[in-house]
Amino acid sequence: MLFFKKYIILLLITVFVSCAENQKIPISGADVTSENTAEDIPDSDDENGSKISVSDNINAKDKTKQEVLVEELVEVGDRVFFDYDESRFKNEGVETLKRQARFLLKNKNLTVRIEGHCDQRGTREYNLALGERRAYSVKNFLVSLGIEESRISVISYGKERPQSLNNDKESWAQNRTAITIIN
Repeated sequence: MLFFKKYIILLLITVFVSCAENQKIPISGADVTSENTAEDIPDSDDENGSKISVSDNINAKDKTKQEVLVEELVEVGDRVFFDYDESRFKNEGVETLKRQARFLLKNKNLTVRIEGHCDQRGTREYNLALGERRAYSVKNFLVSLGIEESRISVISYGKERPQSLNNDKESWAQNRTAITIIN
């Protein structure tokens, strides 16, 4: 009897997941489903107009799979930037996040962490909250492109882990970021 109950529950879950996978969500003119493939997300060109190739230049023989994946993520773009006191990423971040989504859709077993960062101005508490809003902004966008929410965790470091220690506008701009890290 217990086996039969487990079988029924498994069958119901399978039916539910199958139905949920076929729902489409419109994202800026593109149809995106929870079963997207990397090809479903519109391609982007890099600044020079050439298509970005993720793993073509990586010598995988000398590296672990994890090292190769980290390099691929850095190559597609592992961070987006924000204006002062904003939790909405800059427009350039949209293309970076589309490339990240294609990367994650190709590597369905990966989980990532989005780290929210701020510049050195403001209180510790304020910057922790702002960094969290930035990280969730990135997570929500990736989820809207078909990445499973359960694959993405967020953390805020506020102003505690600056990318640049200098105290000028350029350094502050580098510190206002959300960085995607492979778990």
